[in-house]
Amino acid sequence: MYLPKSSLAAMVALMLSGVDDRLMSGTATLGFKGTTNCGCPPNNGPFAVSIPEEFMKKRECCQDTLTVEHRGKTVTVILNGVFDDGEGTQNIEMSPMAFAMIADNPTDTTIGPVTWSFNN
Repeated sequence: MYLPKSSLAAMVALMLSGVDDRLMSGTATLGFKGTTNCGCPPNNGPFAVSIPEEFMKKRECCQDTLTVEHRGKTVTVILNGVFDDGEGTQNIEMSPMAFAMIADNPTDTTIGPVTWSFNN
């Protein structure tokens, strides 16, 4: 798999910053159509993400954060739910504000590849 220099730089930065040493790669989709939400309180903010269930082990919904990177742009998001439709993938779904921070174009609804990892 070929990764642009910006993705490689982000991977190295994430690994050296003490985040989870497992870096995932997939696509990010705007919204939570295929997600079972955890019911996080509104004070968790507008930057949310859902991930496939297999990555939820030892993770705490509404508490754990992730860093998502796309083409040199990064955003920190809070774990908000299980992406049921993402089973068997490393794909994620993101809230509108978080997605807009890394999207190439305001009309995008899916972007990729994105890399993501846990911050805690």
